[in-house]
Amino acid sequence: MNTTYKEELKVFYVTYLLVLINAVVFLVMELAGGTQNPYVLIFFGAKMNTLIDAGQYWRLLTSMFIHIGFTHLLFNVYALIALGKLAERLFGHGRFLLIYLFSGLAGSLISYLWGPELSAGASGAIFGLLGAIIIYGCRKPAFWRTGLITNLAIVLGINLVFGVVFSGIDNFAHLGGLFGGAISSALLLFLQRQRQNLH
Repeated sequence: MNTTYKEELKVFYVTYLLVLINAVVFLVMELAGGTQNPYVLIFFGAKMNTLIDAGQYWRLLTSMFIHIGFTHLLFNVYALIALGKLAERLFGHGRFLLIYLFSGLAGSLISYLWGPELSAGASGAIFGLLGAIIIYGCRKPAFWRTGLITNLAIVLGINLVFGVVFSGIDNFAHLGGLFGGAISSALLLFLQRQRQNLH
């Protein structure tokens, strides 16, 4: 393996681990009958409100690692690599993973509360990374000068509009993840400042 790739894997190993998990789950589900087969989706842990009502709360977590069709996986993996590498660099490995998981759970929870459809995907967690990066950028004027935060805000707005215009997109998960990422990152940054002030 090229040295550059090895170094990148060391720096962004959480991001690539999440990509690997999503890809392996997708492959196993394809072999089990297809990721667009509702029975396969339900068996592997997609968000289904009636089953969550019956006590299968673990679906709020497992649904974040399931994708419905290759295009769904492709778009989310691309977004995860782009945003994940940046967020992992900004927040560090552990805090990045916490933000990702909390955002995904927040997205699943809001989708469960307001979206009755069978759904799955990493979109809530990815929107959470977007929210976290924007919160981080609000504390760093240099980020605004690069135009990065403005570009991310535009991407966010376009995705939310798409979610309203096109059917089949779980906007509740997107919004839940976005706010989950913003809240968790703000809390983590606050705790970091508190620790720094003690030293």
